[in-house]
Amino acid sequence: MAEKQSAGVSTAVGRSAYEAKVGVEAVVRSGGKNPQLKGVVHEILYRDSININPKNIASGTSSTLSKSVTAVRDDVITMQGGKVLARAQLKDTVSGISKTVNQVASGKYTGTKLLGTKETVDAYNNAVANLAKTGTNVTQKMSSTGISSADTSRIAAQTIGGTINATSLAQVALSSGGAGAAISGGISAVTAGLRLAQGEIDEEEFIETVAKDTLGGGITAAAGSAAATAVATGAATLLASTTAPLWLPGALAVGGAVVVGNAVKSIWDMLWD
Repeated sequence: MAEKQSAGVSTAVGRSAYEAKVGVEAVVRSGGKNPQLKGVVHEILYRDSININPKNIASGTSSTLSKSVTAVRDDVITMQGGKVLARAQLKDTVSGISKTVNQVASGKYTGTKLLGTKETVDAYNNAVANLAKTGTNVTQKMSSTGISSADTSRIAAQTIGGTINATSLAQVALSSGGAGAAISGGISAVTAGLRLAQGEIDEEEFIETVAKDTLGGGITAAAGSAAATAVATGAATLLASTTAPLWLPGALAVGGAVVVGNAVKSIWDMLWD
């Protein structure tokens, strides 16, 4: 069982390492520690989500960020075989939604796909609906990237310093826990299934083993990711005014994920083995 639960630690470590990479890339693209870094984080997360999609890899479809971080219209361009498939302007502007709506109404983003974080889309739709009641119709739609402003803000804070609330910490723990549980449970189902087929365990032991490994992997991943977030944010905040390398908070976060994840894993092993 211990071997399967290590997938929970790996999940937390992998997530921490990836988010550290995103944060550093966002700072480099911004030319410094931009207080609005979350917007650039959003662009990078969206680009990566397209580029890691197996369907897009198979079809040769890929996305790139615009050459300029201050591009007027297009933030992300998706291409296939040298042909532009889509142009997108991304928004993570919940608190500044009025400005965004005014820009759209002026035709600034005509000819490009308007995309926003989950929360930005909700705020945009509400603002547009309220304007419609006054006789002003904004017809351009905004679609969701499926990315949360809670995550973009959190990754920014983990990179350049800031604060995170309990809700954001709970969200990262929950999502990592779900991934860790799924991966651990999948591995356990295969290995325990082989043992069942060979007669080493019966059906009841198979079910118990998979259940324990799934739950253990989820708890381990959740604890590791929550610890990584807290460590990175704290370190980034303390180092914000220093010349410490940008990657240092992320490296400390990975270490935190390993230490806490393995500690939780050990406790889980002692409880069940």
